[in-house]
Amino acid sequence: MTAASPKTVRAELADALDASRVARETAERELHRSIALRSRAAEALERTARRPGLDESERARLRAEYAAADHVVAERRAVFEKRQEFERAASVVARAFEAEATSASPLAAALLQLVGSKRGGTARHGALASGRTAPAARVRSPRPRTA
Repeated sequence: MTAASPKTVRAELADALDASRVARETAERELHRSIALRSRAAEALERTARRPGLDESERARLRAEYAAADHVVAERRAVFEKRQEFERAASVVARAFEAEATSASPLAAALLQLVGSKRGGTARHGALASGRTAPAARVRSPRPRTA
């Protein structure tokens, strides 16, 4: 199996960036829409607090509507944050590729190999297109070291 060309990787990274931006924007719109609906439910609940003689079942219904709207906001906020995080990650990968693509770095070769393997071929894990194995990457662990 051969590695993908830098031009192909650039195009696929650009497509991934565009798709992640669109997904984030869609999630953001849905989040704002759900916040507006929750605000309307809160206003309706507040208006009933000042009204004398209101049936308690009506207040319970309004509280349930507000709770449901608040739950939707929490779900959509989580989706938005995930999509925002993915967009940032895609941007980091694209910038790293652009910075490394001109050199014969192991990172660029690994990205080229990864994109090539996603096309349908089965490459050996950790092998570069030339047949060499990639050096082990050192990644800092988010956990603190213990003695």
